[in-house]
Amino acid sequence: MIADSKNLSLKAVLDPHITKQAYYNKIKEINRYQGGFKKSPLQVMGDIKRFIFTTNSAIWFEKDLTEEFVDYLPKLKVEIDIRSTRQTMEWLCNQEHAWVVHPKEIATALKYNHCWPSARRDCEIIGCIKIGFRNVYIVDYNRMIEFPKRIAYIYDTYVLQKERGKGVAKYLITEAIKLLKAQGFTKVICHIPPWNKASINAYEKIGFRKVSYIRFFRFFGVSIRKVKTARNYSNVLWRKNTLGGNVVE
Repeated sequence: MIADSKNLSLKAVLDPHITKQAYYNKIKEINRYQGGFKKSPLQVMGDIKRFIFTTNSAIWFEKDLTEEFVDYLPKLKVEIDIRSTRQTMEWLCNQEHAWVVHPKEIATALKYNHCWPSARRDCEIIGCIKIGFRNVYIVDYNRMIEFPKRIAYIYDTYVLQKERGKGVAKYLITEAIKLLKAQGFTKVICHIPPWNKASINAYEKIGFRKVSYIRFFRFFGVSIRKVKTARNYSNVLWRKNTLGGNVVE
């Protein structure tokens, strides 16, 4: 019942004929359905705890798109659909893991025309990659981040568990790189939690370099981030304190 109501709201948001005001109203509706008075006491307690204190950490990577890179082919026949952003959103919202997509990610991606290509096997979606530019909502920091003009951001890659270990994620990443290079982007950035060894391995094999480690804290609404950067890193994202919060070097 929850999934059905959520998807009805999502389909209304994805309707290409929807007005701008109705679009924002539907985004609010999704947020209300996931929270507000429909939350259980345990969920409310969880929200209170997260307001009092929350923390996460991630390794940030970058790939220079002016450099050559090794092309990659998966171990199975897969087609990449770069025009499937709306179908990808619907597909993600139907997955059993709630963390794979966030309503604010969807709202931001639609507003700024982000690209969420899907990987298909026998016409069925088995994975996707979420690519953003200009303004991106990053769930870990609960805020919108503005990126420089020629720098793209990969939110994450997601592949169905039964299709993992077959090179689908690497294929999605290399195809994303080709797309971004063709569009004139010079750099692409992503961030991965330290525990996600499989994703770290996939991105490093394609040539992404570790450039920073960020530990993020929020205490009673006050954000603090502890940053450790690589010696050769000089990206404006860190110098301009783009991610917000007080910085502890």
